[in-house]
Amino acid sequence: MKCFSLFCLALLGLQSAYGGADVSKSLTTVALQPGPFDKGMHEIDITGGFLYSPVIAKGNRPILNYGQGDVSLGWMLTSPSAEGRWNCLRGNWEALVNVFGAGVTHGPGGFLAGSRVLLRYNFVQPESKWAPFFQIGAGGLGDNVYNHQDQTVIGSGFEFTLVTDAGVRYFITPKTACLFMLDFEHISNAGTACRNLGINAAGATLGVSCFF
Repeated sequence: MKCFSLFCLALLGLQSAYGGADVSKSLTTVALQPGPFDKGMHEIDITGGFLYSPVIAKGNRPILNYGQGDVSLGWMLTSPSAEGRWNCLRGNWEALVNVFGAGVTHGPGGFLAGSRVLLRYNFVQPESKWAPFFQIGAGGLGDNVYNHQDQTVIGSGFEFTLVTDAGVRYFITPKTACLFMLDFEHISNAGTACRNLGINAAGATLGVSCFF
């Protein structure tokens, strides 16, 4: 009986040892999984919204409103950092490539479409489902607005575009978030055509972000 008891205790010891190793291995695996904003992670944003112009400088500029859809692919350049008194600014840098298309809803022309490169800073707090961000970007677009000779804002079929945006994500799963963004966009041809008052448009965007 004594030998049997010792044998049972030995089996329990082995089971605990192997079970503990499995638990430890599992916890280590979970701990090593990167977060959505860690360096090297990727993001896809799919968004849509409306922009209205003119804003700010309005003189001699016609109304040109448009609905726009965007697809953006991002790469996390850094992991979230900032400690001490700067902890409220904890975040990371992200680079994105963006393609977009827009249909004019009010004003001359019918479409604008192009691509941009963006630099985004994400504000990231541990355990928070909210992740605000701001971004700036530049690129180019094609349009058919220039065909309307009675307007002076766009004078060529190729225009440059500059954007400044502020937004926030809300995570519904660890790798999926809803996105809301306020947009400001400037469009002009930098003086390469005789008509170049340019477009200053502002609006809002909704979308979804997926991380991988």
